[in-house]
Amino acid sequence: MNQWSGIQRIVFALLLVATCPAVTHDSLAAAPTEEELERWLNEDTAEPPPQVDEGELQFLDQPPASRTPHSQNTLVILDSSLADGWVELHQCYRGLDAVHEAEVVYRYKQMRNLRVQSHANISKAFVKGQSVQLVDVQKNATLCVRAEARILSRNDDGSFTLRNGPFHRKYLDGYFPLHVTLDVQFPASLLQVVRVVPAAQPGFKVEHTSGRAHIDAWFAGMLTVELHFTRSSVASARTSLATGV
Repeated sequence: MNQWSGIQRIVFALLLVATCPAVTHDSLAAAPTEEELERWLNEDTAEPPPQVDEGELQFLDQPPASRTPHSQNTLVILDSSLADGWVELHQCYRGLDAVHEAEVVYRYKQMRNLRVQSHANISKAFVKGQSVQLVDVQKNATLCVRAEARILSRNDDGSFTLRNGPFHRKYLDGYFPLHVTLDVQFPASLLQVVRVVPAAQPGFKVEHTSGRAHIDAWFAGMLTVELHFTRSSVASARTSLATGV
């Protein structure tokens, strides 16, 4: 039996509530049989993907030769989000592994209106509490969901922080490659991006313009992303005019 045999556990942890010190996350967990895992492994003709231990983070300057699931995320910050912290979440998983059953579990401190938007190559996908249950997940399955999460926090100096993570894909005791893209849309008249953590580097591409930030990451391990915002110059000018400063 090769080193990959045994019970498989896959985790996609996608968002951390920035206002809460405890990690609250969204995960995709599955436990296929040894036969299913062996079949999945035999479908890959490339060498096994790179693996890192818990706590490590390795950015990949080139996509791995083996197939890699893609977590595509869009967060929409509304004008009202600056007052109440609620952000719209649009999330799609692509290239999921074939298993009999899986679930997407959300453990945000505050979340509402979770619903399945679409799915393909999955016999059944339905919401149960703060989770999406999947039945008969076939090769190259996709799942798209929508929800709202209270994940934008206001700092003491009037700036704002949006924290996402840790993102990870776990098999047994190792962490394997994951492709994550994150699009953040926000009102340009109110906010501007001043810093993204981690900084841009090979395997972690960062772009931001007026009203939008885009991150494209290829990595193995656990990744947490922070976006820091200040009030835009337009918003500051309006505030000064209104207060007579």
